[in-house]
Order: sequence, then structure tokens, then C-alpha cells
Amino acid sequence: MNILYHFRTQGTGAEGVHISGIATAFERLGHRVIFSSPTGVDPRTTAGANPFAEKQRRSLLARLAAHAPALVFELLEIAYNFVAAARNRALLARENCTVIYERHAFFLCATAFLAQRRRLPLVVEVNELAGDERVRADPWLLPLARLADRLTFQRASLIVVVSPHLRRRIAALGIAPEKILVLPNAVSTESLDTPADGAPVRARHHCTEAIVIGFVGWFVAWHRLDQLLDAFAPLARDEPRLRLLLVGDGTLRAALSAQAATLGIADRVIFTGPLPHAEIPAHFAAMDISVVPHSNEYRSPIKLFESMARARATVAPRTEPIAQIITDGVNGLLFDPHAPGSLRPALQRLIADPALRATLGAAARATIREHHTWDHNAQAVLRAVPQT
Repeated sequence: MNILYHFRTQGTGAEGVHISGIATAFERLGHRVIFSSPTGVDPRTTAGANPFAEKQRRSLLARLAAHAPALVFELLEIAYNFVAAARNRALLARENCTVIYERHAFFLCATAFLAQRRRLPLVVEVNELAGDERVRADPWLLPLARLADRLTFQRASLIVVVSPHLRRRIAALGIAPEKILVLPNAVSTESLDTPADGAPVRARHHCTEAIVIGFVGWFVAWHRLDQLLDAFAPLARDEPRLRLLLVGDGTLRAALSAQAATLGIADRVIFTGPLPHAEIPAHFAAMDISVVPHSNEYRSPIKLFESMARARATVAPRTEPIAQIITDGVNGLLFDPHAPGSLRPALQRLIADPALRATLGAAARATIREHHTWDHNAQAVLRAVPQT
């Protein structure tokens, strides 16, 4: 099949990893993927790129997102429907596409009408909905956003969501539950099969003999890295071998550095800065313990899967999506995100027990290999799409 893959994002960061992962899996299954987006990027070359870098700010989409008043940006999002309709109509005709796969975005509904007119199967992938905890505030034009959601979901052949929470919310709009498929995020088969050596990373940061706790991601408020630093500080005072490896970049970099200094652990915290996505596996391999400090009821953190794929002992909050992946004490440890101080005992348990770290890490990797690769997700999508 020729699959038209439409997305209205920059194609960087975690979203780029997701787009690249599922598209590459479709291709490995023998299908052809044609990308359609306002930036024209190929996410296979931009996946994991730093969305906060100045070079990313130069794109028109990024500048508008960063600087336009919210209402103006929402009007531009609505107007994008006309651009998307024209571009996708031309691509469908030229490339003889037989399936449309679209990453859901607020106010976007033109593709749904196009698929309906062409009588083509439409798969809509949903990662968030208005009304849930998110980076941007809820839209000013919220009724229009919800109308676009309903129009799109009604016309979709299949809706793919990353969490049960999103499935329930979409079903509450009157959408048939049987056409909503829950597929958590995943990792690539190549990543699983490619060894990664953490020793050079540990040597570079002078922590060869250390016990390394690590985080990979962007330094933004919703990841609650401040709570990770608060949990780490008393542990570091009790265990001189402890180091905290923070891999990434973001708007809170200076604030986190200042917090580490205030807590008296500046010499124990390592900031790597932003890294190419290809270097992330080695940095996970350099960790003894990997932490997801925060998530919510609708997110499926890609870094959780990447950490587990590297056989790291992983600590994460007990949210519904994460609890579907990690069984506490079997392939990771869970803590209560609503209970202050609950992260520290989980870390303390792993610091004191190297054998437990190894056992959890091996089980984590087995879980990912058996159930959570992009190949698995692509196969599940194609099995569920009508008329393919």
C-alpha cells in the first residue's frame, strides 16, 4: 500500500521519534509512506532533535507557535485546514495512496472529509485532547476544537490512542468504542538489536565507579525534574558514589542548575546538554537507574520504553498508562505521583540492591521485545484498518 502520513508538527523531539518509528515499521512491512506536513521535513532525519534549539525557531511554524497570541495562532490552525486539504488532495492523486494515517491536531478536520469523499480508510492517531493537562492552555476556541474532533472521529475508520484515558474520552463523544485501538508507544526493533556501550559516557563524565541515576528528556515544567533533584539530594548525602545524569535541554536548564547548587549537590549532577537521538541508547546504558519523574493519565512516555529496552532498572509514576507497561517489582518500580516523597524510597531500594536492578532491567527488556516495538504497533494498526 501507499500510505499518506499527515502531521501538523515540527517532527522533532519525542513526536518525531513516534512518527519516524511507526512510519519506518510500515515500510519494513512492505508498504510505502508519503509524508505530508507544513514543514515538509522527513521525521526520520529529525526524530529526537532539540525542539528548543534556535535553529528550530527559524521555521515559520515554530516562530508562530512561540510568539503569536494564542487566539491568532488558533485562527491560523483553523486556516491550515485549507492548506492541508489542497496538499493532501494533490498527494493522493499523484501517489495513488490507499490509506491515510494522520496525527491528530486541534482544529484539524479537513483530512477526514477528504478521506470520506475519496472513500479511503482514515487512521487517526490521538496523543492528547483538549481539557487534559498539557503544555499549552486549553484553546480559546474550545467549542470549535471539540467540533473538529467529533467530525474527524466520526469519519475515521480507526482511531489509535496511546492510553485508555483517551479511549474513554473519545468514546464519551459518541464514537463507537470498537473502532478505538489502544497502542502505547514503543521502540524500534533496530534499537533493541543494536548494542549500546555506556562505559565511554561514564568515563567522559568521571563516574566510572559511581551509581548513576539518570533522566532523558526535555527540561520543562511538566517533567517535574525539581522533584527528582529534591529526592536525589538526601540520597547523595548518604551515598558518596551517587551521580545524577540529566540528558537533554530546555527552558528550565538554568533553574535546575541553581536548584542543585542550593541543595548542595551541584558537583553530583551532570548536565549533558542536548544530544542527537542516536546517542541516547549509550546514555541509557550508562545509567544504573533510570527515572521518569512525572507523567499523567493520558501520556505514554517514549523515554520509558527506551529505558526499558536498554535493560535499565526503571522508576516511574503509577499512572494508568505506565502501570499497563510496568508491573511493580517485576520489570520496574512504581511510585505514587500524588504522594510527596514517594520517589525517594524507590530510588533508595534500587541503590541498595544491585541484584534487583539487574533483575528488573532484564525483565523490562523482555517486556519491550515481546510487546512494545513499532513493528508490533504497525501490524496491529494494519490488521484493524478496514478494507486493507
